[in-house]
Amino acid sequence: MAKKNQFLLDGLFGFDGRFRRSEYWIASIGVGVVRFVIMLAAGAALGMGITEVSKTLPLRVGLDLLFLWPSAAIAIKRGHDRNRSALFTGVMLAIIYVVAEVSTALTGAGQMVAGGVVALLMFPVIIYMFIDYGLIDGAKGPNRYGPSPKGHQGVGDEVAKTFD
Repeated sequence: MAKKNQFLLDGLFGFDGRFRRSEYWIASIGVGVVRFVIMLAAGAALGMGITEVSKTLPLRVGLDLLFLWPSAAIAIKRGHDRNRSALFTGVMLAIIYVVAEVSTALTGAGQMVAGGVVALLMFPVIIYMFIDYGLIDGAKGPNRYGPSPKGHQGVGDEVAKTFD
């Protein structure tokens, strides 16, 4: 029980260490479900549908801020398993977020074509993140971010010694 609670706290709020693909997907889907339930509850409390809640700027930004830390922690830990720095992961997430907000603002202002074109700019980054973080196995053996969460030994021992 204590190990599961530690995984939850470290996984959602800590930026050190590495996440396996399975941990990444479980944590990401879990955070997404919790966010969706909170959005539904907020909509019900305010008498709004899910579409109206997602278009209401203060609610959307509030949810973004509420889930920023755990979402970043999950992505950064997975990036560490892929031997990517927190800065690299943060820049990729920032690109996605900023482009999505600009696209939403343009679409909300009636500029549907411009909003759609801007939204297309984030797809290469999303596809890259999906493939690199979500589908490809992590670095074998220890790396500069810690031991392999799979327990691999040997392959990266030389690399790990250079970071000790």
